[in-house]
This record gives sequence, structure tokens and C-alpha cells, in this order.
Amino acid sequence: MYLNQKISNLDAFIFARYRIVHGARIAVAFVATLFITSYFALPERSWILITLFVVIGPMSYLGNVIHRAWHRVLGTTIGAASGILGIALGQHSMLLMYLWCSVIIFLSGYFALGKRPYVGILIGITLGVTLGASDADISVAIWRGFDVAIGCVIAVLFCLIHPQRAFIHWRLRVSNTLVNISKLYHLSYSLNVVEKPTLQPFQNTILKEMTVINTLVSPCIKETKLKRQMLDAINNKLRSLLNTIELLNHSYWSDRESHLNMVWTKSLNSCQKQIEQELKDLAYLVEKGEIRGGLKIEGADEITQELKDNISELGGDESNIYGYVWLNLKLIEDLGDLKRLLIFALNLSHK
Repeated sequence: MYLNQKISNLDAFIFARYRIVHGARIAVAFVATLFITSYFALPERSWILITLFVVIGPMSYLGNVIHRAWHRVLGTTIGAASGILGIALGQHSMLLMYLWCSVIIFLSGYFALGKRPYVGILIGITLGVTLGASDADISVAIWRGFDVAIGCVIAVLFCLIHPQRAFIHWRLRVSNTLVNISKLYHLSYSLNVVEKPTLQPFQNTILKEMTVINTLVSPCIKETKLKRQMLDAINNKLRSLLNTIELLNHSYWSDRESHLNMVWTKSLNSCQKQIEQELKDLAYLVEKGEIRGGLKIEGADEITQELKDNISELGGDESNIYGYVWLNLKLIEDLGDLKRLLIFALNLSHK
């Protein structure tokens, strides 16, 4: 997939209602599969429907579904082969069959706590399903294993029909988070606010959004092959922006004289507006895949000098004022780091 491809209006519409789309996809896949399997009267066809729902039901993203389908096929194949061998051993010696089953279940439990737990669990489940075939009929066991593989293939095919990609959802969520952070920053310094605003409700909303972003990291990695460290670093930078804005809000409203001093400092006001615009530009970058604007902030020396001139006239706690300036400069630095990370994540570094 093209990592920097502009997100279309259709994609934005679908991902705004992704749960509805996911439910409709499962419904169509289930009914179509039920009709086809009934029409051709496939043996043990209920396992196709069960597998279809198990693979596609819990997750809608292509990266997750392919990974889960592969693990289900692998676990089912090993489990079915072990079950068929167990049936063959049981026809000669029940003791050998019980011994064989105990070894397989031991390995199933062992690998269920490893890197591929789903495979380990499926080996045990499929072994039980295969051994439970009526009258230990090997042909029934083979059909059950084959039907599971068919169900996995059908699940992947239906996911390939205008697939829901976790990376697109991740981009939309990150863009929305950056827009909300820009609104939060604006609220913290807005001239229309006459007393210190309470940011906690807005911060909680953004943190919930960032929790969802974090859950999208794994399927994004499977779809894009991006490094987990990069996506985690972006998430950490978003949290850092949120924490810095909270400190800025406290410093900006610490006392009346300091507040008035900062309100009347033109260079600082310009800095605040440009930071807010940069947050919006980063949101645009993530959603549209295009670099727009750029911070052109006056240096700290210019802002500090103007503040010193104002302190003599308006007063205020110098530590609060200079702390506020330092926090804004830190915010600018974090925005620069975040922009570089987003450019690499969207493969825009060549532009």
C-alpha cells in the first residue's frame, strides 16, 4: 500500500462508521457462504461457517485477518494431522492413542504460552474436533480440517473487498487527535477566556482516542512493515504534547500580573498562534499525505527581551513567565520531532 496516499472521502466515511461496515461485511459473507455450501452440499460444512466467523468476526483489518487466518490454517493442519494419526493408532492400540494425544496436548499447552498462542490453542481444539468425528471416521476428520481451510480462504477473500486497513484508521485517528490538541492549546491561551480553563475533560477525551491509536499499532505493522518503535514514538510524542499543554495552562494562569504580561507580549502571541497552526498542519499532513506550512518562530531571545520590557511595567512572577516561554519552546521542539516521525512513517522523506 502507498503509505502517503491521500485518504479519500469514501475511506473517511467508511472509517467513521467502521463498526457498521464490519457488521455488514460479516453478514454478507456468512449468508453467501451458507448459500454456496448448502447448494453444493459440502460435508461438515458447519465448520466453514464457524471458521469464517472466528477469523473475521473479532477484527476487521486486513493486517489482522490475514495473520489470524494463517495461524488458524497452521494450527488446524497440525491438529487435524495429529487427530488423524491418533485415530489410526487407536485402531491398533488405545494405549498408544492416549499416549499420542497427551503428547500433542502437552505441546499445544506449551506453545499456547509462546509467541503464537493462537496456533497452540487451535492444535488442541482441532485435535479434539478430529477425534470427535463420528465412529472415528478418518474421512470425516479430513473433511473437517479441509472445511476449516476453506473458511479461512473465504474470510480473507471477503476482507479483500474494499479492505479496512488499520493504517488508514490510524492516520485518521492521529489527525483527529492533533486537531483536538490544537483546540486544547488554543483554549489554554485564548483571550476570550477570562479565568483559568479546566482542561481535564478534554484531556480525558484525547487520552481515550490515543488508547485506540495504540491498539491499531500491531495491525498497522503487519500491513506496512513499519517499525513498532516509530509508531510508539509518535504515540509518546502525542502524550508529551498533552502533558506540556497542561503545564502551559498552569503557568499561563498562575497569577494575574504574569498573565497580563504574557497577554500583552506580541512576539509570544505570534508564537502561540503559529504553534496552534503547526498542530493543524501536522493533522493535514497525516490525513492528506502532503507537507504544508512550517514553524517560523521568533527566537527565544526576542520573546524574552520583550517580556523583560513588559515586566518592568506590568509586573509578575519572572519564574512563571520564563517557565511559560521555555515550555512553549519545548513544545516547538516536540512538534519538530513529531513532524519528522510522521514524514518517515508516511514515506515522505524523499519529498
